Amino acid sequence: MTRSEHFKEFLQSISFRELTLSIDLLVSVYISYFYVNSLMNTSTQQLSSVSWLSGLLLQVLIYSVILIVLSYLLLSFISDNELNQPPDVREKQINLVGYKYKAIILQTGICVAIVQYQIEANNWGPAIEYNIPYLPMHVMVGAFLIAEIVNYIAQLYKGRTGNIYE
Repeated sequence: MTRSEHFKEFLQSISFRELTLSIDLLVSVYISYFYVNSLMNTSTQQLSSVSWLSGLLLQVLIYSVILIVLSYLLLSFISDNELNQPPDVREKQINLVGYKYKAIILQTGICVAIVQYQIEANNWGPAIEYNIPYLPMHVMVGAFLIAEIVNYIAQLYKGRTGNIYE
């Protein structure tokens, strides 16, 4: 078999639900990459600027909305009205498992951000070697992005393996 035949076989083996989750996962990974790359390639002066940070968050939001809308438009063209069908009991259970992991990560991220804020506000502990302005906000955004990625991965894994109740 050639690569194209393997690829066609793979596309025929996945469900429309898996395709939708895969596209959402790719969008989330790209948005996360964009956010982290922007943070890594900025100067300390820009990183401490509220206007630059607001612009970055606005870009992340705009890119997220545009990419999600484009992916759903693409999926609506290739689907046989499957986007309008309600999820069955198995899909609802898979969604709940993904949301459980997402909630754990979000709660942990919020707690870490609150602790980080308290450390900075009260000057507790030794001075941090790398002073990152607005670190609690970056922790919360990072937790949100990681939670989205884990949610999609968990749903894809549980949907493919069928181990919903484990």
